[in-house]
Amino acid sequence: MNLWQATFFGLKQIPRELTAFKTVAFFTFTATEREVIEQRRQPARKLGLALQIGILRMSGRVLDAVRIVPAILWRHLGEQFNVVAPDLASLRALYGRGSTLFEHQQLACEVLDFHWLSEAQRRALSGALRLELTRTRNRQQYVEKGRFRPLSMLQR
Repeated sequence: MNLWQATFFGLKQIPRELTAFKTVAFFTFTATEREVIEQRRQPARKLGLALQIGILRMSGRVLDAVRIVPAILWRHLGEQFNVVAPDLASLRALYGRGSTLFEHQQLACEVLDFHWLSEAQRRALSGALRLELTRTRNRQQYVEKGRFRPLSMLQR
């Protein structure tokens, strides 16, 4: 992973300045990912799942239903899946049912092989981070480094 990619880890929303390069880097899909996305019947569902997979790849987090998605990203996804994409829409407008959003978040995690931490793993990670924090002189630098590692999810 490149350093420029790590700057997106932990973000809770889509960056406002999403360049064409970053759009291609995070939102271009492997054959396996494309196959899973193409299984969705409705065009809006294809776009929604593709968006969730790309966001999870970019930030290590799933995206909630209230975020506005930049037009450049909708166009890119629409072109990849031969779907007419909206010019500007939030995920709330895209998903009529909350259960579909949750299903896409879960499926994105499965496709990218992300897994929720168990309680034992969470305690072990917290303990290791606390121990590391006691060993460092520059706590602010340590906190900044920790921002790049999503604590709620781990990738195998």
